[in-house]
Amino acid sequence: MNYIQPYLPFEDYLIVRDGNPLATQIANRHYSRLWKGNVNQNRFCPPGKRLILLEPSGSWLFVWNQEKYRRDGQTGVCCVLFRNESDRLSSEIILQAEKAWDSRYGVTRKFTYVHPGKIRSTNPGCCFKSAGWERYGVSKRGLILLVKGEPGSYQITQPEEWKVPGGVA
Repeated sequence: MNYIQPYLPFEDYLIVRDGNPLATQIANRHYSRLWKGNVNQNRFCPPGKRLILLEPSGSWLFVWNQEKYRRDGQTGVCCVLFRNESDRLSSEIILQAEKAWDSRYGVTRKFTYVHPGKIRSTNPGCCFKSAGWERYGVSKRGLILLVKGEPGSYQITQPEEWKVPGGVA
């Protein structure tokens, strides 16, 4: 494995570009990259407006992405990748990442998917829930959808296949 020099920690996080070598190393350890076999690619973001936050020593990575067209009907900005290898609480990093997006692009609905079978936690998405996110449903592939936003500030569209008799899952 090649050694990448960490950045000097003058700030809590750095904003980096897709393909940043240190960010790519962290992204390659995330379950979504291992699961899909994408570990040999330098870039890790889908097309769209993005904000990639990297802790200077390389102990955590948070990636926001806002796509214009989505097949799942979701609106807002998606956390497409979050990996925390630090001692810091993940919920604190999530809240900091939310502020970073909001200050740069404005307040918007936020969502993410969690694959319960690919993580060690018995409570999938616990760190997001601790940061105020709510479970909204489950996709056909079994991914848990978590959502956060101010009530009434956005409209949530829930695909028909996600609807559960008697309410939201």
